[in-house]
Amino acid sequence: MFDFFSSLFQSLLNGILGGVNWLASSIGNFFTEFFNGITQFLINLFSPLILFFQGFWYLITSLFNIIVLIVQVILGMLGVLTAIIGGVINTFSELLGFSGSTAYYALPSAYQQGFNAVIGLLGQTGFNTMAYIMAVFVWIATVYAAIKIAGSGGG
Repeated sequence: MFDFFSSLFQSLLNGILGGVNWLASSIGNFFTEFFNGITQFLINLFSPLILFFQGFWYLITSLFNIIVLIVQVILGMLGVLTAIIGGVINTFSELLGFSGSTAYYALPSAYQQGFNAVIGLLGQTGFNTMAYIMAVFVWIATVYAAIKIAGSGGG
């Protein structure tokens, strides 16, 4: 008799636990599907907005890169222009006889006498003036070539 009631309560308990287990898994599946549906809905709803912001961010970074490149090109052109202008100014200042301070040039006396003799000889023949004039023509040709290159886009 004990076995009969034991098996009866065991079957009854298994039936109740099976039903509770089925009910719990059904409720869990319902909430899982419900939240998966909500997340899929939100993803479909906000994905165009997210793609818009990604495209906008790409546009901003591309514009920033272009601005940086333009600034680098302008600074490079200014560097070339200042070098050309500085060279022309140095050439004309040398042509006019302004040499600045030469206190840091020091030759031994034997070499100084020979150097002065050669410079005096070249000064009498006019080679100094010819060298300055040729330097001016070289700078004018360089400036003309730089303006031609900058004006025609590199050709």
